[in-house]
Amino acid sequence: MFRILFLLLILLFSVSCGNNTTPRTWAILVYMDGDNNLDQAALDDLEEMKAVGSSDYVKIVVQLDLKGVTTKRYLVEKGSTALISDLGELDMAAPQTITDFLVWAKDAYPADSTVFIIWNHGNGWDQGDGASVISSPKRSILYDEDNNAPFLSNFKVRNAITNSGTKIDIFGLDASIMGTIEALYEFRDLAPIIITSQEVGESHGWDYKAILSRLEAAPGMGTEDFSRVVVDSYRDFFELTFYPQNRGKEKTHTISALRTNYMNQIAKEADSLAGGLISLMDDPAARADTLALIRNARQGAQAIDYYVQPYVYVDLADIERLLGKGVWISLLISDATIAEYHGSARPNAHGVSIVFFKMPDATGLTYDPNYKNYDPQTQTGNAGEFINNLRWDEFLQKYYSSEGFI
Repeated sequence: MFRILFLLLILLFSVSCGNNTTPRTWAILVYMDGDNNLDQAALDDLEEMKAVGSSDYVKIVVQLDLKGVTTKRYLVEKGSTALISDLGELDMAAPQTITDFLVWAKDAYPADSTVFIIWNHGNGWDQGDGASVISSPKRSILYDEDNNAPFLSNFKVRNAITNSGTKIDIFGLDASIMGTIEALYEFRDLAPIIITSQEVGESHGWDYKAILSRLEAAPGMGTEDFSRVVVDSYRDFFELTFYPQNRGKEKTHTISALRTNYMNQIAKEADSLAGGLISLMDDPAARADTLALIRNARQGAQAIDYYVQPYVYVDLADIERLLGKGVWISLLISDATIAEYHGSARPNAHGVSIVFFKMPDATGLTYDPNYKNYDPQTQTGNAGEFINNLRWDEFLQKYYSSEGFI
């Protein structure tokens, strides 16, 4: 009797502690848009997935579109791909295409844990909402060359995923510079965990062979453990393989796995910071000192993405530090972080960026007029929730106006 009771206690303890030796089922859903200049990179990553393949517990499902061919769905098996369906030529940058993939996948491959990965180029915040804008728009993610389709705005990606009704446990963005608070706030309700990068990545992207090998060996791991595997494998690839083969190349790569339940509070603190600085700029007695403080903080902050969209992003925790108005954002980002990696060339990167345009220099770059609340009449501005609900855009407008640049 005592032995039976002892075994029952062990069983209860194991369940309550989330015993990761009990296998779980996983659906790894990869929305792979290679219908652009990443078509070869898409095939390379598919080979990485095939090196491991699906199993009884892990199903790897890919919707793949390449230049000049039709869109197909595959079950990735070890050493091969099993064609599920040929969908004809689809626009992978259309919201309905995302929704349809997720609606199909949730019924075809139900699992204890679902990982949804969007694979493509990324642009971070999205200028414009998808309609006509003052300047040429650079929206956030997904570009389909065969359909001449523009990148999707963040809010359209959010709506497409929400409309599918799919429960996602991890939302992965295997794309550049999507680790902005503008994007993270927009996606905060899609999944408990987001994995993304502040910086521009290489076409290699995530190390799928390493990730899937670890998951295959331990399908009982939890979602946070899986997220650590993604970050650790990314770090190991760049530190142990990429940089040694590319001597002299700056170690700029970043990746972070973040708990999304902190995004509301992080955004609220950024809003509070913006509001306080607006009030100080409105105060004649504090105006000059405040402008100097902001100017120096922007100059010294950890810049992100020097090469593709320079003068746009800074690290959110670092700009808070240099403004000297508190540490709440930094603490919240730390609490939100499951795992994070930044190369040595980005020493003050903490996993979350924010738009803060640099003052114009010889290049003439300055404040983008679309970083403001969306106006449906003129179809200018941005429809994202961070910009429309909070005051960071008003802070930037006040600052640049006070400095005489807008």
